[in-house]
Amino acid sequence: MNRVLKFPIHFADRLEETLQRLGFEREENPNVVFSYRGKDLKVVFYPTGTLLLQGKGDIDRLVEELVSNLEVETDYIGTDEAGKGDLFGPLVVCGFALTKRVAKEVLKLGVRDSKGIPSESLEEIAKALIELKHHRCVMMLPETYNRVYKLLQNLNKVLSLAHANVIDALFLEFALTKAVVDRFMKGSYLDCYVNAPVELVEEIKAERYPAVAAASVIARYYYNEALKKLSRVAGVNLPAGSGEEAKRVMETLRAKLDRQTLGKFAKLHFKV
Repeated sequence: MNRVLKFPIHFADRLEETLQRLGFEREENPNVVFSYRGKDLKVVFYPTGTLLLQGKGDIDRLVEELVSNLEVETDYIGTDEAGKGDLFGPLVVCGFALTKRVAKEVLKLGVRDSKGIPSESLEEIAKALIELKHHRCVMMLPETYNRVYKLLQNLNKVLSLAHANVIDALFLEFALTKAVVDRFMKGSYLDCYVNAPVELVEEIKAERYPAVAAASVIARYYYNEALKKLSRVAGVNLPAGSGEEAKRVMETLRAKLDRQTLGKFAKLHFKV
C-alpha cells in the first residue's frame, strides 16, 4: 500500500522528529531529504516536497501521527481552476477556505496539484474535501462560457470574474480576509471584480498552499465529471486538453453540428 502526501520542505525537521519518536530508523540516501524505515513501513521525503509512505503497516495511523505535529498557515482562501485550456467541457473555478477546524483533515488527505494525482485517487480526495463543506465553485458549461466570453472578449477577464465570485462567496461565509490565487496572468483583473475586503496574493504554482491545492483537486474533479456527462450527450468521448485528439474530435463534431449545438460541448473561441 502506498500513500503520497505533499508538504513544504521546511516541515522536514518536524516530520523526522515524529518518525524518530515512533522508532523509525534513518536510512542513508543522498538523493532525498530523508528516508526512514520502520516495522512494515518505509517513509521517503523528496526534494519536491512529496512524502511517500509505503508498506503493509498502519499507514492511516502513521499519517495521523505525522500531521498532529505540524502547524500550517490557516484562515485564508485558496482558488484555482480547471478547464481553461481545454477545448471541450466547462471552465471550473473553485475556492477553498482553510480554517483551523479542517486544516489537519486537509493535510491528511495529501492534497497537492491535481495534475500530479492519478484519476482514481483524485476522485477519492475530492469527495473527502467536498464533504468538509469549505468550498465554493463556479462552473461555466460551454454554452454559458461562450456567452460570457462573447461579452468580455478576454479569457483572463472571464477567469478573474469567476475567481472573484468564489472569493466573495467564501468571504461572506467564513469572514477570511486573505485569498491566495494560483496566478493565471501577470496583472489580472481580480482587483476590478473582487468586492470582499481581502488581501489578494497571486502566485505562480500556488498549489504549495494547501487551500489552493484543495481548490485545484475539487475543480479538476468537477471538470472531469462534467466532461463525462457532456460526452454521453454528444455520443462521443470528448477528450480533455487541446491536443491532437481534441482537435480531431472538434473537426468531426464541426462537420456534423451547427455552431449553436457545437457550443454546448466546446469553447468556441479556440483557433482550431
